[in-house]
Amino acid sequence: MQEQVHTVSNSTTSRRHFIDLLLGASILGWLASIAYPVIRYLKPLPQTGATGPTRLTREETAKLEQDQFIIVPVSGQRVIVLQSQDQKLLAFSAKCTHEGCTVTYLPGQSVIWCPCHDGRYDLSGRVLSGPPPKPLPEYAVRRQPDGGIVISEERA
Repeated sequence: MQEQVHTVSNSTTSRRHFIDLLLGASILGWLASIAYPVIRYLKPLPQTGATGPTRLTREETAKLEQDQFIIVPVSGQRVIVLQSQDQKLLAFSAKCTHEGCTVTYLPGQSVIWCPCHDGRYDLSGRVLSGPPPKPLPEYAVRRQPDGGIVISEERA
């Protein structure tokens, strides 16, 4: 009779061990599903894209003419290229100096606007209102004789 009790006890121990392993594995999986996106978010993005001047494609130039602005990568950075009411080309970093959100151009108001916290910049990149602490960095932009548009990271 003692052996039967011992066998039942051994069986209970193996079940408990299995459940403990299952619970431990599920907790590790849950922690990994939380930690992985956080680590990916904190890891800096690699600098991709060509370095040096960037020439807009025909499609990008057409979009610029239609929407009066376009956001393009220049040396791995987002750059907003806009065409003012007097057809002057301007280029600034498309990353808000407050939280890094992507800015957009409001042609009707002639301002560069950050939708995250309602930051506004004038067409010189200076802060008009909102929380941004400093102006947008400016990029050099020029129209080529053949009608193409070239943006370079050398600040104007």
